[in-house]
This record gives sequence, structure tokens and C-alpha cells, in this order.
Amino acid sequence: MRHEREKLPLDAKLLGDAIIELNISRRNVAIYPKGHPSVARSLKKAYDFLQKLFELRPEISFAIAKETIIIDDYYLDKKNPVYREFALHLSRLNIASVTFTTGISEEEIYTFHRLLADKAEDVSKEEFAEKIDKANLMHIRINTVNYDAFSFQNGKTREDADKGALWEKYVYGLLEGTLRTEDVSDTVREVPPEMLAAYINRIAPGSLKEKSYDHVITSYMRRSSERAFSGSDLKRVMDFISSLRPELKKQFLSSATHNISKDMISAEEALRDTPIERIIELLSLVNEQKLIIPDALKNLLDKFSTLEKKGFGDVALKNDVLVDDVLLSAGIINLLDKGNFEAYVTDTYQNEIEKLLDFDARDLIVEEMEEIERECIDEVVDRDYSNTLIELLAHDLLTEEEYRSFVETLKEQGVQFLETGRYNEILKIFDRLEKNLEEGRYPGIAGEALNHFRSDDFMENVIASFRIIGRLMRDEAVKLSDYYGESLVPRLMDALSDEESQSVRGFLISLIVHFGETAIDEAVKRLGDTRWFFKRNMIHILSQIESEEVLPHVRVYCRHENIRVSIEATKCLLKFGDVYGVNVIREWLLSDNRDLTEPAISLSGSFRLREVVSDLVGILRKKAISRSDFIAKIPVVKALGEIGDPEALPALREMLSLRSILFKGSVDSLKEEIYRSLRNYPYESIREIVEEGLVSKNGIIKRESMRIIRSIGKGKQVV
Repeated sequence: MRHEREKLPLDAKLLGDAIIELNISRRNVAIYPKGHPSVARSLKKAYDFLQKLFELRPEISFAIAKETIIIDDYYLDKKNPVYREFALHLSRLNIASVTFTTGISEEEIYTFHRLLADKAEDVSKEEFAEKIDKANLMHIRINTVNYDAFSFQNGKTREDADKGALWEKYVYGLLEGTLRTEDVSDTVREVPPEMLAAYINRIAPGSLKEKSYDHVITSYMRRSSERAFSGSDLKRVMDFISSLRPELKKQFLSSATHNISKDMISAEEALRDTPIERIIELLSLVNEQKLIIPDALKNLLDKFSTLEKKGFGDVALKNDVLVDDVLLSAGIINLLDKGNFEAYVTDTYQNEIEKLLDFDARDLIVEEMEEIERECIDEVVDRDYSNTLIELLAHDLLTEEEYRSFVETLKEQGVQFLETGRYNEILKIFDRLEKNLEEGRYPGIAGEALNHFRSDDFMENVIASFRIIGRLMRDEAVKLSDYYGESLVPRLMDALSDEESQSVRGFLISLIVHFGETAIDEAVKRLGDTRWFFKRNMIHILSQIESEEVLPHVRVYCRHENIRVSIEATKCLLKFGDVYGVNVIREWLLSDNRDLTEPAISLSGSFRLREVVSDLVGILRKKAISRSDFIAKIPVVKALGEIGDPEALPALREMLSLRSILFKGSVDSLKEEIYRSLRNYPYESIREIVEEGLVSKNGIIKRESMRIIRSIGKGKQVV
């Protein structure tokens, strides 16, 4: 019974759902502490799906090839962002494969996810392998990639080694080019054809090189001590090729025919010992793959595949006689027998036949095939299934029991849609249920379903989905947020408070800002959070909401003990043109604290604060006594250039007249920056400076001056 279970194919959809749940639970374990409802719930779901898979097999294994998950001879949809995220995470941790076995517990899944919570850059391969050993996972096997652990010693074998594992290592060594053909051919020849094909079928598509095919075929056809190959060798190779994936057959068949053609004497002897049926099978395979083989080998195959005349007689099968319904004349039989086909077929006709054979009709129906493939992927099937149920709910033909059953199915569909980010499909479900509630079509069931979709559990799933995949489906996520309204804001704030990913934080902030003034109260309430970075995020949210209502709440943070909070608060005030913010900037410009002065200079330019031009000029005119003093004036020049107030030009002329032997390079850099910053000043006020720049020996100053002249000549703003 166990042997039969191991042969059962895995349910692709069930397996895909299990991977999705494993990825969700992995994310939750990384985000929340142990025992959190989201962790417990996602672990339970992952555990339940694995138990369903164990009903098909006692052991579930999958391999990782960069961003692809491979199971048996197949890989999961590469375009699915959840599969890709899970695969990439494991790949970065150097994980090659994972195996789950019957008897696994939720606690083991949690421990597995805690291992995955490590960042690849924070832990070495050795440290991660040591953590796996210490975790003592009884029902989860994690195999990491370790190329150093595999080496070949000529003339040595391990008697106690498992043959299957040894064969597999030798085959992969040949494919990767780390083993020589002559060193391992005797061992590789022991591998049964079907098993050899199984090893190669596991390799990710497109990863094999041209030389890999020759290495395997050469090793499989000849012993190291033999120069010729036999009929049994040919049979073995054909059995191997027949068991390969369709896309691999042509390459290995090409390599095999190339090897056979190297020794036509051995080839003739091998074919003489090969049954005619196998030769015809080989020819059919060559034709099927549209393979071009050497003429000498083709003629040899034709010779051995020709039937004798007596082969056209009656054939007995059990008690019956098989009789062909087309009688061949003696002339035709003579034609086929003597090989005079060319005498009856012209070159023109032969060329037409070859064109027909070479013609690929698939190009004519490629669009239709692509459409069929699109309609068969899981996402489309789920969508169409959901749409069908929604359409049925719009009619009065259903009994109450049928209606309730369909609604329960849609509840399950809603969770699946969240996991894959298909928020529009969820909104369709909401829309139909609300219409049925308004129209009085089983209002009790419809209302109960809507309450389910507004429940705490489902809303937590919504937030978890936003964190994992929402930013990839931004427009749909905004629509779903609009449906829930401001009730979603506190949950988004909670998620933002402990989110580690910068890109996810940015997405969550954009959703909160989308609610506009309705989010102000919640953001103001959370300004009391003691964490400086969360406080800064709240101020940033308030600054993005177009309402002066936020100003009184923000002003008090302009002098916060953490400079980053102070800067964010001041930026918020400057955005609204608040005088309080300008006064803070002026205060910082007069400070001796560079941590305050430098951001004040930058913000002065960014917000073009004419009110502080005199303060900036004062900083520019301070006497410089070192190279760093001259370099520190460059940001001031940039800020004044952004503002473009002619009041600053006298100070700029003073800087242009500076001469220094000790700090010539720094002074030149300052002058060059002055010319770069002239674009926002009125041209009449800088004409004299520009004309002097045109005759400057400094190439940068001269180029910038010419650019200003050209821009003015074209009637354009200097940029």
C-alpha cells in the first residue's frame, strides 16, 4: 500500500495552496511573536494542507532552482509572485531542497520558519547548516547546496555508499563538468536507463550546456576499456532517451547519433544485433524530433530497417489473420526492395516533400494556443469559477440550501484571492452580496457573509495580504481599502509599526495617506509612540495629508531630541508655508551644531526660503581657514542658487574674486559650483558674471557660461 501511495501524482492545486500557506506562515513568524493569533492561524492552515498531501504520499519533497520550485519532473508557475518569493527566500539561504514527512507538527513548522527568518547576508552557510542541525527537525529535511563536499578520487569507491546516491552524484558531476568521462564511464553504465533519465529530468530547464549531453552519452555508451559499442549499448541509450522529458530528447538524441557516427564499423555491428522494431523506433524518433543525422548513418539505418519481400505476407495474431486492405503491386514491391526510389521521384517533387516535412504549423495557431493556455492556469480557473457562482447568486432559481452552499464556497474563495492578491475578485463577491441584501434575496445569509468579510479574522488576512503582495497589486489594493473605509486605518497603522521592509512601509503609508483627513486623528493619537522612527512616520503621513489642521500637532516636534524627528516636523511645516517652520530654519542656520546647520541649508534651498537668504549669505561670508571650510560653502551656494534671489549675488562675486595658493583646488570647486547655480537668477543681474566666465581658463566655468548664453538665446529658462 505504501509503495502504491508513493506513485500517486500530487494534486497541483493542493500543492500550490500548501506552498502559499507556508509562505504566509513564514512571513507571519518573521513579523509576529510566537503565540500571536496570525501566527497560530497561518501555521494551522499550512499544517492542514500538508496533512492533505500526506494522504497522497508519506513524503513531500520540492527542490529550489533560484526563483523556481520544482516538484518531481514539474515546476510551479514561475509567474506566481508568491511561489517566486518563497523560492527566492530559500535560494538566498542556500537551500537546495526541503522534504516534509508524515508525523510533522505545527511546532516543527514554526521552528522551520524561525530558521528561514535569518537573512542571507547575516549568516554564513556554515552557521546556517549548524542551526539546521541544532533545530533537530525530525520530520523536515533541509538540504543545502555544498559543492565543496563532492570530489572524485581516481580508483577509489565507497563500498558502503548507497548506489543510488553515488550514481546521482556521478551523473551531476558529468553534467557540471567536474568529472571526466573516462573516470566514471564504468560506474555510469551501471545506472538503469529510466533512473538516469529521472536524474536528468530533475535538472531545471535551460540549465544544461551543450557539452553536458556529450559527456553523458559518451559515458553511457562505452566502457573506459572498450573502444567499440554493442547492440546492448544502443538499446540502453534508446531506453534512456525515451524516458526523458520531451524538450530534452532532441539534444540527447543528437549527441547519441553523433557518437554512433564516429565509428561506423561498430555502428553496423551494433545495428546487426538490434531487432528491426528498435531500428524503426529509432528512425521514428529521429523523424519526430526533425533531427538531421549524417548521411552515412541514415543510409545504414535505412538498410537495416528494410523489410524483406516475405514481410508483406499475411500476419497471424492469435487465431486471426491480419490482412492489409491495400494490395501492393509487384512493381511497387520491387521498387521498395531495390531502393530505386529516386528513379520514380523527381528532385522537384522531393524538395516539395521536404518543405512539407519542415513546415511548422504551430506558428499558425500560436495565438489560439496561448489563449487556451491562459484560460487553463489556476488563477483563471478560480476566477471563472467564482464569477459563475456570483452569477448564480443573482438568480432566484436557487434553494436556500444551494444558496448557502455557494456562499460558503465564495467565503473560501475570498481567502484564496487574498493570498494571491486578486482583490478585484473579492470586490465582485462583496458587490453581489450587497445587492442581494438590498433586493431581499436570502438577506440573512447575505448579511451573515458580509459580516464574515468584515470580521477581525478576515481583516487581519487583508492586512497580511497587503504586506506580502499588496504593493504588486497597488490599484486593486486601493479599491479594497476604499471599500473598508477608515475602519482599516488603525489596522494599517498597527502593521506599519512593526514592518521591517522599507518598500512595504512605503506602500502602507500610501494607503493610509489615501484616506486623507479621516486618517489625521489616528496619526495624531500615535504621535505619542516612544519609538522615534514610528513618530517620524506619523509626521510624514500628516505632511502628506493636505490639511492645515495638522500644523498645531506637528509644531511641538520641531525641537524633538531626535534630529530626524525634528527635520520631518520642520519639513511638514515648510510644506504648508508655516512661519514657525521658517523661524526654526533660521534658528538652525545660526547654530554652531552642524547636525542642525546642514539640514537647515538643504531645506532652505528645497523650499526656496527667501526669508533666510541673508542668513545664508552670512554663512557664505564667514572666513575660511581650511580646505573643509571652503567645501562647506558649496551647499550654501547650491541653496542660494535654488532660491535665485539677486540679494545673494554680491556675496557670490566676493567668492569668485578669492585667490588661494594653499587651497586652490577647493576654491576652484566653489567657483565652479557658483556658475552651476546661476540658472535661477534673473539674467540681467548675472550678465557680467557670465561674460567673465566666457573668457575663463577653467573649462567647467566656461562651459556653464556658454550653456546659460545658449539658453537665453533660445528664450528658455536656464536649466
